[in-house]
Amino acid sequence: EASLRLMSSPQTTNNHISQFTLCMPTRNFSSMETATIENDDGGPVTGGFDATLKEMTNEQLADMSTIPGWNLVHNPPRHNPRGALVGKVVSDKMQKTVNVAVDRYRIVPKYRKRLRYTKKFMAHDEHEVCNVGDLVMIVPCQKISRHKHFMVREIIRAKGQL
Repeated sequence: EASLRLMSSPQTTNNHISQFTLCMPTRNFSSMETATIENDDGGPVTGGFDATLKEMTNEQLADMSTIPGWNLVHNPPRHNPRGALVGKVVSDKMQKTVNVAVDRYRIVPKYRKRLRYTKKFMAHDEHEVCNVGDLVMIVPCQKISRHKHFMVREIIRAKGQL
């Protein structure tokens, strides 16, 4: 680990405040393991990749998991459960309950403008992991209390993450 030190220089200004310089020791990267090829510049893959695809049979090509690198580029479509809603947590002040605002949009044909309708749902958060600003998926469940009939299924994006 690199440590940060402040060293005072012998030079002083007119009002006798000493100047400080930051000294950062150099790191030794030779002990770190590298998983990439030494001359890899991050560019396109060339060489034996096309030959590998030409040698594969039609059955192997039909099964996408056998294609090299397929799991790195393929993002399967998300199948949401029935009745699932996606919204933003607006309150987490209750015990094991979060308030989720779900936005729905409707286009007004006359003006060709999009109107936003916001409805707030109370959702059960068993482990109290949701925070204000998180984007969550809620799914309907058996009625838990007077106003609560949704459960938090997953946190899609925590606040502050891209």
